[in-house]
Amino acid sequence: MPSAQPSAASHPVPGSAAGALSETLLKILRCPVSGSTLRQEGDQLISTRDPSLRYPIERGVPRLLAPR
Repeated sequence: MPSAQPSAASHPVPGSAAGALSETLLKILRCPVSGSTLRQEGDQLISTRDPSLRYPIERGVPRLLAPR
């Protein structure tokens, strides 16, 4: 039976790449180091507090692992 709620994938971020994460997901995700929100740039998520903190998106899955 289909869900009454739309999936997060049905709300892509306007003006972004075809492999863009949904706006809903970007509102939830946080940088594992700074706790700040993230913005998507191509196939990476970038911390809005410290742009040097970047996380790849591999096959549609954000890899939010803190650097060693």
